[in-house]
Amino acid sequence: MLVLNRRIGETICIGNDTSVTVYDKLRYHVTMGVIAPPAMAVLYGEMRLRPAILPDGERFYMISLLNSEAFRIGDVELQVGFTPSYLSSGNARKRQVRISIDAPQSVTVHREEIYLQQLERAGKQRPSI
Repeated sequence: MLVLNRRIGETICIGNDTSVTVYDKLRYHVTMGVIAPPAMAVLYGEMRLRPAILPDGERFYMISLLNSEAFRIGDVELQVGFTPSYLSSGNARKRQVRISIDAPQSVTVHREEIYLQQLERAGKQRPSI
């Protein structure tokens, strides 16, 4: 299990074609956006979520989660954790979201900035996520 802290606007890249971005964090919930390929199922509990279809054919999901709730993207499970804004003492920690990621070893998971650095070193271009 990998645990990453992300602030609003920061992204996690899962594999080469899926991204999870923290869009907003209010008192009791966090809103996340997921861009995934058409073949990838996004599940909240037992329910398969219905996406908005982007012009390039990718699927966009907007998910609102309470503290300690989880969702799945294919074989990868993501669970969010955060301190409600009225309980946090410091301004820097106020907007952070802790994301626990449980993924098979074959699936690469990176913070977006690390993923882009690896692509640059390999001489590859940024994908269209």
